[in-house]
Amino acid sequence: MGKDLHYSIRPFIKRALTNHSAVKEIEDITTDEFYAYKVKRNFGLSDVIVVLSDAYYYGDSVAEDRMDIFKDGGFYLIARPEAKGFETNIPEEKIAIGQIGKLLGALNKEEFWTYERPKKK
Repeated sequence: MGKDLHYSIRPFIKRALTNHSAVKEIEDITTDEFYAYKVKRNFGLSDVIVVLSDAYYYGDSVAEDRMDIFKDGGFYLIARPEAKGFETNIPEEKIAIGQIGKLLGALNKEEFWTYERPKKK
């Protein structure tokens, strides 16, 4: 898991975050291993660490690789559009996992790791 993302993905995500009403500022905290942002929020909401994943799917090894940056929780963004269908939350660790739609919804909640996207009817 790392930085193997199409060049257009990061600007798309930054644009979506920048235009979100709950986002005050985005700080780039990228490391040698992965892209990451600290999202500072409006409305008295706490900051959220967002790590962009180049994975096609999520597994236990991904959680172990990222736990140091998620010491206070965070959002593991599955940034590949073709990696569909996987979303989950790990409430005991304050971690949410999903694609951009879930992230944008979760940013409106203080306890973002509890957010579930509305079910399609």
